[in-house]
Amino acid sequence: MSAPGSAAWWREHEERLRRRRPHTDGLTLELVLAEALALVDAEGMDALTVRALAGRLGTGSSTLYRHVASRDELLVLLVDAVLGELRLPDPRLPGRVRVEQLSAELRRVLRGHPHVVPALGGAPLLGPNAMRASACGLENLLAAGHPPDRARAAYLALLDYVLGSVAFDAAAGSRGDGGPSSDEVFAFGLRTFLDGLGEGLSDASSAR
Repeated sequence: MSAPGSAAWWREHEERLRRRRPHTDGLTLELVLAEALALVDAEGMDALTVRALAGRLGTGSSTLYRHVASRDELLVLLVDAVLGELRLPDPRLPGRVRVEQLSAELRRVLRGHPHVVPALGGAPLLGPNAMRASACGLENLLAAGHPPDRARAAYLALLDYVLGSVAFDAAAGSRGDGGPSSDEVFAFGLRTFLDGLGEGLSDASSAR
């Protein structure tokens, strides 16, 4: 069997979903993932076990295994479900505006589920929602005038920036020292990054 989260595993997962018949117990994968996310939000990632989740759903572990074969599979599906909460920017907007909006939207979603953030730093995210977000992020940077290689590097750097911001906020709690809010700090950092990226683009154009 393919490793959970790999491209082959996602293909197999989609095929299993197409062949799956409804279970008479009324339990669905969507319900399983919603309850798993509620558990992680409330108690942290370490609390997520098949046994604990089965208890919350009022069923047995063997029943739950009909929907997810392991905790690793559950984690892969959970991360992609969280990314499915993203509201993508209007493609008619200018590229830079879309970059800013998607970065802020990813931060908003992940701040709502901070315990999920460490799971995003593992293997490549190849689920349908992750791929949708990645394609949008790259297209936004291309629309802002950046060539493909630069857009890919910038997208990964922006992703690291958002994840780091959310992780720092979760560890530090709300700012109460009279300084700028975390939202203001994030917006400043994002603006500074994009300004620098734009200057690099201008320099490259001037050199041609």
